[in-house]
Amino acid sequence: MLLQPGREPEILLPSFFATAEADVFFDGKKLLLAGKPEANAPWNIYELDLETRTLRQITREARDCRSPSYQSTQYILDAPLPWFQITLFRVLSEEASALTGTAVSSLFSCRMDGSHFRRLTVSHAPDLPGTLLPDGRIVFASFRSSYPHDPQVRLDLLAVNTDGTDPANFLPGIGARYKLMPTVIPHGLLGKLVFIESDELTPDGAGQIACVDLRRPLRTYQRLTEDRAWVYHSPCALPDGRLLVSRRPRTGGSSFALGIFDLEARAWTPLFDDPRYHELLAKPVAPRLLPDGRSSGVDDNASCGTLYCLSVYDNDLGDQGFPKGSIKKLRVLQAITDPKTAANRQPRFPFRVLGEIPIYPDGSFQVEVPSDVPLALQLIDEQGINVRTSGWFWVKGGVHQGCIGCHEDPERVPFNRMADALWEDRPRIEPSASLTVPDFVHDVWPIIQRSCLNCHTPPRTRPWLAPSADPAHPGPVSASPAFSYAQLVRSADTPSSVEAADAALVYVVPGAARLSSLVWHVMSKNLAKPWDGEWPSRPYKPWPNDPEVQPLSQKDVQIMIEWIDTGALYDRQHPFAIQ
Repeated sequence: MLLQPGREPEILLPSFFATAEADVFFDGKKLLLAGKPEANAPWNIYELDLETRTLRQITREARDCRSPSYQSTQYILDAPLPWFQITLFRVLSEEASALTGTAVSSLFSCRMDGSHFRRLTVSHAPDLPGTLLPDGRIVFASFRSSYPHDPQVRLDLLAVNTDGTDPANFLPGIGARYKLMPTVIPHGLLGKLVFIESDELTPDGAGQIACVDLRRPLRTYQRLTEDRAWVYHSPCALPDGRLLVSRRPRTGGSSFALGIFDLEARAWTPLFDDPRYHELLAKPVAPRLLPDGRSSGVDDNASCGTLYCLSVYDNDLGDQGFPKGSIKKLRVLQAITDPKTAANRQPRFPFRVLGEIPIYPDGSFQVEVPSDVPLALQLIDEQGINVRTSGWFWVKGGVHQGCIGCHEDPERVPFNRMADALWEDRPRIEPSASLTVPDFVHDVWPIIQRSCLNCHTPPRTRPWLAPSADPAHPGPVSASPAFSYAQLVRSADTPSSVEAADAALVYVVPGAARLSSLVWHVMSKNLAKPWDGEWPSRPYKPWPNDPEVQPLSQKDVQIMIEWIDTGALYDRQHPFAIQ
């Protein structure tokens, strides 16, 4: 719908069954939108000339394309001229996320004629539409989890280049738990990023308005509204620096109305409201600044990209961090987005181990990894324990993508030096690679049968790793690996158990042996690190000081550590059996 001063509201495409989510070109003369000509037609992207009212279809073969937005100019070295592209949003029914229990959704791009269709974001969970920054990057919302430290799902704002390279957390740990609907108020080369945030995710995503300065986003966060009566939705900048934004009563009861929000006065003024409908996703029809153009070296036919790091010892841990020389290996993980894994929503999600490479003495590494799959990294110390895990990311084909360190200060640049890893050829982990890791049935269960069942059966020490035949006459019946696995692992699948102060409830934390009381027990010490919050203060039960109870061998302990750190898999031959 088009609103103009002194005129009646105009439906621009009355012949369409539905249209939605418009974006205005930088000269203010064209409109990009998602549309369905008929009820049973898929969503596709169209461009409408506002002067001639000529409509042109852009996407065709890719089904269910939504939330389009214009990108700035793109170029490569062997192209005679730069070109414009668009970003769009798609739900991928063939991929599922165990984090949210839903299908995965991602951002895509294509040229203005619909060609060169490319997936930009490759996550293990849904990504949501975003906005274009003045420097040409895209900021978008993505579902994340910091399991096991914070197993609750959150919505973070991430930034990525317009070719899908260099994904990075834009506002790590800043603001409310759920942040979405970002928009830019430009000011010169920078400006402000405004977004909606909330500590509770509402079905429509409405919340309060917050912002950061693009010059120093990590130091300038501020909440613009603290409204107990109203919630806000889909802000968009006007040329004068104010916001077009919709709002509704917090408790519901009426539709969204469109208004103008003044950032200095922090006041909302009504602009248009038809109580029969929701007025949402408004955009001003006006010229706007063209963001910086972007070049790209992505090779869509390449199956691998290069990942490098200057030093894992450059981090945010300070004096509490791991000492130099203590990190020995890098483990590369790939998230599994098979729809079978999303049957039950859970704070942890399945992954497979692609491979391991050595860390150089100066903390550097480089490795070729599969492109366009969700990846994460684990740092392994001299005890074989995962001491830190990265967030999930991806690498595009043919691209060299790197980082300074491990959660290093993002506002500082590193010293100029030659990393040890650059002196040698980089190893390659093939896309089809899958490291054989310990599982419960074949590797851990024999250890439990040999060393644990004598004590951990009814009515003796908990956890009971074998069921009792009769409560009136306690005693173990035939033990089964499935029963034992459930006793050890199931408690860590619920956020309440992971957050519980009683560490005895959390025997195994998949992906984190250093936080698992099972490992504390067999090693007789709490292995949590100073950066693990309150976990180092949790109690543990040491191995019995009894000459008749033999301690586990170092080999058995290492099997348990690797089993937990690589996901606590039940049976590698049937990976979804327990689920």
